Amino acid sequence: MIEMLAYTICAFIWLGIIFLWLIPVARKRIVYEVYAACGVGIIFSLIVFAHLTRKGGMLPLIYLGYALYALAAVFVISSFISLKHKGKPKSGWEHTTTLIEVNIYRIVRHPLYLGSALFTIGIIFLVQSIPFIIFGLVAIFCFWMASEKEDEFNIKKFGDSYREYMGKVPMWNVMRGLKRTFYDAKRK
Repeated sequence: MIEMLAYTICAFIWLGIIFLWLIPVARKRIVYEVYAACGVGIIFSLIVFAHLTRKGGMLPLIYLGYALYALAAVFVISSFISLKHKGKPKSGWEHTTTLIEVNIYRIVRHPLYLGSALFTIGIIFLVQSIPFIIFGLVAIFCFWMASEKEDEFNIKKFGDSYREYMGKVPMWNVMRGLKRTFYDAKRK
């Protein structure tokens, strides 16, 4: 009975993603959104099934999974705040009109996708099963490709200023981004 409920919830998740997200962005040919939508759909599906299959596991990995959830939340929440307040969006929060180079976007170019990937790794550590590893890796690949394709989109949107930004700020390498940020702060 519970499994049937999980399958039903996942079906509604995917129907929502397909009809409310994938079809509109596919018509506009926004490739990075297609990858992002698939990654988000997989994450939500894993969350639903995690409640059915979690039976324990190696305790240090479980703690690491929760730590990754917290870190992921920092990246995702700070992304939303910066997009809304610094990006000067035309509508919603994601259609920015200004290149954001401050806050979390000073450390990594795609903190929203990085946070989603970290959340996915957290789920993998919590559940500790082969199917979760496989689907989790597919979700992480989707977020990586969304980052790559969004770079191409942003080059068309912002031009040379985005190319310069790409040269300064790593896509996902937090340590390199922090090192550069602290180095720049010391120079000033």
